[in-house]
Amino acid sequence: MAGFIPEDIVEKIKTDTDILDLIMEYVTLKKAGKDYIGLCPFHREKTPSFTVVPAKDFYYCFGCGASGNAVNFVMRHENLEYPEALRFLAKRTGIRIPEKGSTDSFTGKLYQAIEYALSFYIKNLKNSKAYEYLKSRNINDETIKELCLGYAPPGWDNLFQALNEDKLSPEIFEKAGLLVKSDKRADYYDKFRNRLMFPICSISSRPIGFGGRVLSDDEGPKYLNSPETQIYHKGSVLYGLNWSKNYIRRAGKAVVTEGYFDYIALFQAGIRNIVAVSGTGFTANQASLLARFGNEVVLLYDADSAGMKATFRAVDVLYNFNLEPLIARLPEGSDPDSFIKSNGYDELTRLIDTAPEYLEFVRDSLPDRFVRLPLSRQENIINSLVDTADGIEDDLKHDLFVRKTIETFDLPLTAISKFQKRSKKSKRETTSGLKGRNRFEMTFLGLLISHPEFINESLKVIKAENFGEPLNREIYEKLKFVETENFSVGDFLEQFPENGARRRLTEIVVDEITGAPPEVLFSDYINKFKKFQLSDRLASIRAEIAKAEKDGEAQKTEGLYREYRDLQNEANRKVV
Repeated sequence: MAGFIPEDIVEKIKTDTDILDLIMEYVTLKKAGKDYIGLCPFHREKTPSFTVVPAKDFYYCFGCGASGNAVNFVMRHENLEYPEALRFLAKRTGIRIPEKGSTDSFTGKLYQAIEYALSFYIKNLKNSKAYEYLKSRNINDETIKELCLGYAPPGWDNLFQALNEDKLSPEIFEKAGLLVKSDKRADYYDKFRNRLMFPICSISSRPIGFGGRVLSDDEGPKYLNSPETQIYHKGSVLYGLNWSKNYIRRAGKAVVTEGYFDYIALFQAGIRNIVAVSGTGFTANQASLLARFGNEVVLLYDADSAGMKATFRAVDVLYNFNLEPLIARLPEGSDPDSFIKSNGYDELTRLIDTAPEYLEFVRDSLPDRFVRLPLSRQENIINSLVDTADGIEDDLKHDLFVRKTIETFDLPLTAISKFQKRSKKSKRETTSGLKGRNRFEMTFLGLLISHPEFINESLKVIKAENFGEPLNREIYEKLKFVETENFSVGDFLEQFPENGARRRLTEIVVDEITGAPPEVLFSDYINKFKKFQLSDRLASIRAEIAKAEKDGEAQKTEGLYREYRDLQNEANRKVV
């Protein structure tokens, strides 16, 4: 059993889940030989190092060491425990689980609390102030349903009373940021009251938090977002990405807006490759998310000074994730929502499609040609561009940006000195790779994993203690317990926690062994291992002889010398 899920169902879930299809819901992958590569979803990177190997049903990342099968991927990406990840995949593949009980983790309960609240808010939307407000902004029922909009009714404890009636614990709802513990009474009250509710979802469309727009002046700030929780980190999520990711992938371009209604208005109008930052400045984590699905980002922010400042701050972040920032400028005083209502779909798509890249935008925004501007204004512009260039970490991209800046603004070549990087980041040290016996042990393990038919024969001759490197020894020890006829790399990886042994196993699996036929290689490896065994024993005897001599044990010393000579002669015969 795995969390009250029968083993035959577990196997069916794994078998029916296509790991490539699953991961492509989260990452854009490109074919590379028989494998697929893309940007890792588990750490920020600019050059793809995340690889999916469909033939072996597993993934790995050269950058951060993440690896595993489909279940491991869901566990890590959705922050779920093992049985919950299986249920997630079962729902995705349409497999019914005859469960006998629940083993939900804390994060699983957080998800359930958010899902319960969303259902509650959706039920309360019809015939409410929020529904009237949506209609006044021309939001239709289809969009309301598709984007799961809801309403937190007025009053202090509507949600609290509902979960009490359903006999649910308020503590987890407090942890999920839905209830607040009263200081005056041993009771709770609702965090969101009389607000239009926007669910904030993970990439897989699981609700993880909320944004709420106030509907009266006496209910606090205009917009209120869920607090940070174990499943919701506002700087690591983009509103609407779950609905828009495939449109972004197809377009190769994402349009970034600032608010919920900007997103909703454009989504309803048919512009679907969009996201909203919703209450945060644009972050590196958000750039990393977008880089999985496209290579261009159109910044469509409000046409005011705050919007322009936010635009320029986002540019620096985008450059460092190999994303090309394009800037669509709206007329003074407008935002995407008001613009599309006044000017229509065609005019907004024209603005988006013709959005210039950053340097061209800055140049075209000047009141006159750069060379005609006052010297003080020229200096301010150059200093701003120097700041942007200095924030570009990659040396080549930095130099290309500087060259393009010189050309775009027709600066003298002497200006290049102004763009010298003010701080150089130390490069990550690289290793030259493992050598010697350690490398031999790894390639031997790789042969056994690629050809599990040799595992049982190997176990008869080679013992785990014959491995010199502890991580290799740990992996070999686990081979005792595998079913060689139904061996799965992904399932074998599951037996190792996220530690050094798992990363070592990943390195072993991806390092393909080629050359001689596997039976010849296996024979050669066994012979070499026997030589290692002999060498290890000789080293051990030398240590025993030294100790016996020190302790004055003459008889023991003589016996050890005889054993040492016999083993040396055996080794010499094998060499001959």
